[in-house]
Amino acid sequence: MFTLSAITENDITRGLIRGRLDTVNSSTFHQALQPILEKEDFLILDFTECDYLSSSGIRVLMAASKVLTARGGALLLSCISPAIRNILEITGLLTIFPVFDNLGEAAKEIRKRREEVSPEREFTLEGHRLLFRDLRRGPRKVRICREADIVGYDELGFAMGTGSPAEKLTEDPAQRGLFAVLGRCAGFIPTHTPEMADFRVVRQASEGGIHVQQAQLFGLEPGSLMTLAYPGPVTPELLYRAAVQIQSFTRMEPLVALAIASDTPENASVILAFTEVSGTTPIPPETAGGPPLNGLKFLLDELPAETPGISFQRYMDEILTMDHLEGVESLDPAEPLYQSRVWLFHARGTEDFNSQRISVETAGDLPFEPWKAFLARRLYTDSSRVVVRPLHGGYSAQTCQVESYDDSGRKLRPTVLKIASRALITRESERCQRYALPYIMNNSAMVLGTAFYGDMGALRYNFVGIGGDESQLRWLTHYYNEWSGEKLEPLFDKLFLHILKPWYGQPVAEKIHPFRDHDPTLTFFPALCDTARELLSFPPEEQFMALEEADERLLNPYWFLKYEYPRRRNVPVSYYTSVCHGDLNMQNVLLDEAENMYLIDFSETRPRSVVSDFARLEAIFMVEKAPLEDEEDLRKMIRFLIPFYRNSTLAMENQERWKGRGQDIMDRNLFLTRKMRQYSLHCTGGQTSPVPYYIAMLEWVLPIVCYGGGSLLHKKLSAAVAALLCEEVMRQI
Repeated sequence: MFTLSAITENDITRGLIRGRLDTVNSSTFHQALQPILEKEDFLILDFTECDYLSSSGIRVLMAASKVLTARGGALLLSCISPAIRNILEITGLLTIFPVFDNLGEAAKEIRKRREEVSPEREFTLEGHRLLFRDLRRGPRKVRICREADIVGYDELGFAMGTGSPAEKLTEDPAQRGLFAVLGRCAGFIPTHTPEMADFRVVRQASEGGIHVQQAQLFGLEPGSLMTLAYPGPVTPELLYRAAVQIQSFTRMEPLVALAIASDTPENASVILAFTEVSGTTPIPPETAGGPPLNGLKFLLDELPAETPGISFQRYMDEILTMDHLEGVESLDPAEPLYQSRVWLFHARGTEDFNSQRISVETAGDLPFEPWKAFLARRLYTDSSRVVVRPLHGGYSAQTCQVESYDDSGRKLRPTVLKIASRALITRESERCQRYALPYIMNNSAMVLGTAFYGDMGALRYNFVGIGGDESQLRWLTHYYNEWSGEKLEPLFDKLFLHILKPWYGQPVAEKIHPFRDHDPTLTFFPALCDTARELLSFPPEEQFMALEEADERLLNPYWFLKYEYPRRRNVPVSYYTSVCHGDLNMQNVLLDEAENMYLIDFSETRPRSVVSDFARLEAIFMVEKAPLEDEEDLRKMIRFLIPFYRNSTLAMENQERWKGRGQDIMDRNLFLTRKMRQYSLHCTGGQTSPVPYYIAMLEWVLPIVCYGGGSLLHKKLSAAVAALLCEEVMRQI
């Protein structure tokens, strides 16, 4: 049997529900609830003896909540079962109904809310009757931003100042002028081009930004509320004078800002205005000496009704939307307003905006523009201070190590911040989730979050299992430069035979399209052939090239790229595939002082030819890291590599030793190249054909001509090696 009993103790009423609140009983519940709702402002529903809640029961709860909220009260739920909590959670209702574990906590919340409700007081000014309610939550200061910076909507809250929309990496001074921001909405009135007045509404306040020159921040909780006892008309200036007079009567802190919602016969509007009473610098400076009230007005198609009990911020989020906004214009203090509701913001004194903002510091000569600091703050919301140190400026991204500290100054786990294009950051985050985390376990970088600014983005990497808060991460390149091949061997074995074994250790035999998968013009280097023409004078239309440092005429690899790649692009080849990193260079592998190894940069990670990553590293060892100081070194190196790459097998039997300058470097490079080929043979079951390996290697040898930091000698060597690779590929297929 289903029953609802009303029990009142110490002026607090609870409704004890007995039985299942299912579809059948929801009607009985609704009828039994009505007489209780007629008497109460706050009500606790006790679910101790109810363990089932249907959708029809939820509808009754929502209707009851609206009735109580309209009176300034609330419906509270207590002692709900795990099953009912799960229902409320998956339907998103846990954020609507206050839920408490026991009756005592629910009763305490009701007493607190009743104490916070201040009675309305009536005042009269110039024949206008005004109702005033004190909403103070304690002393407050105006936060002042005096330094030019990019500031997020979420950092500003309710603020006004001088600035412009931050939709480009650098500010357009022509758009600078008065701005006002409230929650997810901002309005802009340029000083010199009023016809460009405009507004922005973002999905989340954390996604919006403003190029701020200076600003006053008032917080999102008004100190008092003022309404007209009858429709009007009144003016913003009169409302301001009334607020100042009431302030003197009530001994409240000085008035610093107003938000006015008004429904006039012509149009509805929301006015945001600031005063000069606080003693802060007037904003913008051009208004100095003008009226004591400055601001702007958002024009609305209608003014939605205010739900009783709704917070100021939530109500403004419902009003200032793309559905209701029609424009923005400067405030006219003498404009008649009707049916006005005024939220007043009070403060005493000021404080520096940056004192409560995440501090972003840089070490060394790291270039870190304001938009990068904006992205860093989006990603390090758990920190009060971050110190950014350069790790490596890659071809398409900037990567930094970050030391972050909590509000108490405690150091958090070391992380890495990567900044690149929006497309690359999005792709990298998605592929890390898809290909790295399910396979690589503790030696993978975990993406903790992404943030975006225009066409740019950033992500935050965390490393599970890192040595400690004093760990210093170093690239694998550091060890390569310091150690011999034999000493490096355990590191590469650890990387390929252990950490990445879930990738390379599970090859799958299937069809691949090597000329499509490894075409560098389809990824980062669309103008590769044009660059070769301009820099090396090798027109891609000519099949052969005359390289001065080579003793013979070689095939032009850029001709091969321009004509043979498209012709062979859709030709399938039977081979082995695996998940591959896609750009596995030594700047994407990090080690701490205990030689724990971590992999990052998954933007190109996907299934492809199993030998792809090994070939990528050989391109680095044999071309990018070749010891070249002059043309004679280049000539000797080309002679040395001609027989090396004119080889029908990946096996490196009876390989001659380099006898030119930089012998130790070349010994290391050849040793590591042998390792890459051994890994390849292991993954393919001993297949020695170099064709898939060479095509994968071409993806990274051909573009060396485009590298801004590469020497001309290395670019010429890349052309020669690419020519040899292309010749062998053409010979075998």
